[in-house]
Amino acid sequence: MEVSKNGAALGMEDNLKKVVTEMVVLSLLSREDMYAGQITQAIEDHSGGAVSIVFPYSALYRLISAGYIWEAYKNTAPDGRRRQYYQITETGREHLSRLQDVYERFTGGVDVLLRGEDKI
Repeated sequence: MEVSKNGAALGMEDNLKKVVTEMVVLSLLSREDMYAGQITQAIEDHSGGAVSIVFPYSALYRLISAGYIWEAYKNTAPDGRRRQYYQITETGREHLSRLQDVYERFTGGVDVLLRGEDKI
């Protein structure tokens, strides 16, 4: 089903992407070390194409700066290019856990509101 992206919907999608990108990247890195292109592909694949990150480096650099991930090692790809692999830190795992708690609480509340239920 094709989703129409008018100005309001596009703005909402952009804001949601900014909010969840950090959590998604940390979640993937909590499973295995990955390089930037692998991260973007995994996000698209695992979300069925609903989520994509065109330029992951700004998120990766923010996460490195915060101490949540680090540049672990480089491997040579079959085509000869060197790939930088990223790895989550223990601080990153703790941060991911907090992000997931907030996300689940928030989206759970939104679901209740959208269904018209009362949590009182």
